[in-house]
Amino acid sequence: MSARLAKTLSMLPLAWLLCACAGTPAQLGPREPVAYDPDDRIDYAVTECGAQVLIFLPLWTNDRLPRAMALIEERAGDRYVASVRVRERWTYLVFGEILCTDVVAATFGRADAPDPSPAADARLR
Repeated sequence: MSARLAKTLSMLPLAWLLCACAGTPAQLGPREPVAYDPDDRIDYAVTECGAQVLIFLPLWTNDRLPRAMALIEERAGDRYVASVRVRERWTYLVFGEILCTDVVAATFGRADAPDPSPAADARLR
């Protein structure tokens, strides 16, 4: 085995471990200000988990929050996502840890279009 091939093969595990540290940002809460109905509230709760095997091998850990927010947005549909609460928890196991993210979000229905004013009503006649 050539020295160059050996060096390349030794760098692959290091590159793989560095890629495991990459994460995806998640936006919590509303994306834009929208008129919503405060009386039409539904709360959604989602839990996403991952594992840290033998302290060195992360499995599904870095994107727990974006996965949870994607599930909430999918369940909410066109509802307005407002108050988002996040809780992190973990459990030790013999081979590593289980890491979980709990997300609870309040969603509100969109407000109906405002009734036309009497002045606008007079112009329509």
